[in-house]
Amino acid sequence: MGELQFQFISAFIAMAIPLLFVAFMLDKGDARRIILYFCWGTFAGVLAYNLNNLLGSGAGQTERMTTSIAPMIEEICKGLPVLLFLNRKKYPNVSKLIVFCAMASGVGFSIQESMYYFAMSAREAGDLYTLVFRTLTTALMHGMVTAAFGIGLMLTQKLRHIRIPVIFGLFAFCASIHALFNLLLQTNFAVIAVIMPIAMFFAGWYYIRNLDEESPGNL
Repeated sequence: MGELQFQFISAFIAMAIPLLFVAFMLDKGDARRIILYFCWGTFAGVLAYNLNNLLGSGAGQTERMTTSIAPMIEEICKGLPVLLFLNRKKYPNVSKLIVFCAMASGVGFSIQESMYYFAMSAREAGDLYTLVFRTLTTALMHGMVTAAFGIGLMLTQKLRHIRIPVIFGLFAFCASIHALFNLLLQTNFAVIAVIMPIAMFFAGWYYIRNLDEESPGNL
């Protein structure tokens, strides 16, 4: 087992197991689901890391990794359990809880990724500032793009006759935002990439706060 793979797995164990105990102690409800989705996000970081290495190891794949391969793999890994909300027997009306759970999955993933990049740094004082900056941009992007996937499923929950195309379309949309963010960071328009996740956060916050507070399942 490689050093970085060991780090991913050890970080997942260190975070997920204590949180699973917390989830077990909580009554069945929204708080437990959010914690469980966060735990999934930490696992998704391990899964995506291995899939990225597997699919991006070929010749000429390195340049495509950040703009095409990784965004799709990572968004699918983070968003897969969000599809459980489409079970109409358990969730007859998809509420804004899906957005919180989706964001928790993205945040769990982002913590794994941030720890990965910090482990690769020289671990000097300046690297802490880089970590703060990354947390406010890339990490936030991961949480908000997955939250956008949850919002999309909530808005399209009645389109059962075209559910499969909608799901693939939402995954493609989220991966496109992710890829655009990665691409802009490498250009003179990096400031737009920095603003993107912050703007998405406040847009999501405004949208959620203006939903009908009486909808069943809302926090």
